[in-house]
Amino acid sequence: MEGWTIFYMVVILKIPMVACLWLVWWAIKQEPDTEEATGEDRGPRRNKLPPLPRWPRRGPAGGGAGCKAAPCPELTGTRVQRPAPVFARRTER
Repeated sequence: MEGWTIFYMVVILKIPMVACLWLVWWAIKQEPDTEEATGEDRGPRRNKLPPLPRWPRRGPAGGGAGCKAAPCPELTGTRVQRPAPVFARRTER
């Protein structure tokens, strides 16, 4: 069984490496294209993406005149009653 393992590692796993080296050698030996691209042929045109959907309008169109948001208390000058912070107590074991 050990003989097949060594054969696999020494011979079979070298095939992809040889193929990669051959591909690099072939790419180096390849001649560049001599045709120059004209200014008219720039490839396929890309259309602009459609605009993103707009946010919904805010105003009397959806809710009528009776549906208004409450005014911000910080802008009107009134104080906001906030609850006092609660701290955890340390329990002894």
